[in-house]
Amino acid sequence: MSFLIKNRVRLFLFSLGVLGVIFAPPWVPLIAIGSSAFLYPAWEVLVIGLFADFVWLPADPISLPIFTILSLIMVWGLEPLRREFLK
Repeated sequence: MSFLIKNRVRLFLFSLGVLGVIFAPPWVPLIAIGSSAFLYPAWEVLVIGLFADFVWLPADPISLPIFTILSLIMVWGLEPLRREFLK
């Protein structure tokens, strides 16, 4: 895949994730996070996760930032899988 196509796909997935946080159900940003983390070493996944937690997290002091934790697991957890299959 050429460099420009990769960047366009990453930008599309990032835009889908951010707009999905604002306008769509929670599974849309999850799909964007998962596909970005699987296809690229995408640090924008963390931005989507943080944004989702800032928008959806209640003001409870006990609530966990689920999307941020999931994003961290996806970025660093899928790194060996990405290296193995997408060289």
